[in-house]
Amino acid sequence: MKSKKAILLSIILIALTVIAVSTSAVGAAELPTVEVGFPEDGVFGLGGQYIIDKQLDRKNGFSIKPRWAGVAEIQRLMGIGAVPLGLSVSEVTLRANLKGTLIRLVQPYQLPHIFVMAPKDSPHKDVLELKGKPLALTSETTSLYNMFDYMMKKRGVNIESDYKLKKLGAPGIIAVLERGEVDGAIVWEAHVSRLLASGKYKTIMSFREEMERLFKGESVILSYIGAVDPWIKQNPEMVSKIRATWAEASRGVQEDEAHFRKYAKRFFGLEKPDEVSLAWKRTKPVLVPADLKWPNPSSLEVQKRYLREATELGIFPKEAKDHIDKMFVP
Repeated sequence: MKSKKAILLSIILIALTVIAVSTSAVGAAELPTVEVGFPEDGVFGLGGQYIIDKQLDRKNGFSIKPRWAGVAEIQRLMGIGAVPLGLSVSEVTLRANLKGTLIRLVQPYQLPHIFVMAPKDSPHKDVLELKGKPLALTSETTSLYNMFDYMMKKRGVNIESDYKLKKLGAPGIIAVLERGEVDGAIVWEAHVSRLLASGKYKTIMSFREEMERLFKGESVILSYIGAVDPWIKQNPEMVSKIRATWAEASRGVQEDEAHFRKYAKRFFGLEKPDEVSLAWKRTKPVLVPADLKWPNPSSLEVQKRYLREATELGIFPKEAKDHIDKMFVP
């Protein structure tokens, strides 16, 4: 039989274990929970899954409750205040602000990864050669449409009158391209990699390269983690935590090939080894540079300049200039 001393020691150890577990559970329960809208596909969704898998939210002092949905649905939920945080692009955010829904851009995540594509045997080598021809792209409410409109206006082209536009979602864009109903299509990664891997298509314009040409080497950011303004005002201490979380996710996704391959089918519909390998190589560079410190004064000014110039070109109402500076969280 155990001695009284041994029994007493066992009781103390058990008690200490129970206290430790209870303290840990209480600590976890005390973390503030934030619902975040994540796209069901694409690089932003991949990053959201990385945050969840690596528990970067808990590392930074909060707990994410993910709301998986399509991009348009996420924008709608943020617009009605049902989700406080989620994927945001500057053009859609600016339009939301103009309509009275105040959304703020907290931390950048992606650079443009959009390309104009054409059949490989097409004689066209530049998007200007597609003038007067059918071109598939997304609608006016998307960053893709607004950025394309900006770039073409800078070239003196009116996309609505100079192209025969077919405005569709990603599946529809790819379908009309594959059926030969359009001479070109504007899509994003990893759809681009899948089309290139087939050997049937080529890229004839890179949004990132064109924007960097227009801004003398500076990049215009495509997507951010955004938050509705009332939530930020109620939770100012969360801004630094959100920034740290998404900055670490951006760095991590760029380095973690295993994570990409694990979720290639779920977020990109990729299964063939050649498609996955090509998509991994092409996807890494679309995340913001790993060493980017935000807010970065020169980069921030480029984002604002792009929106101001787009407003001057008539892409946004003139009142938009009153909202641009306020959109970016200091």
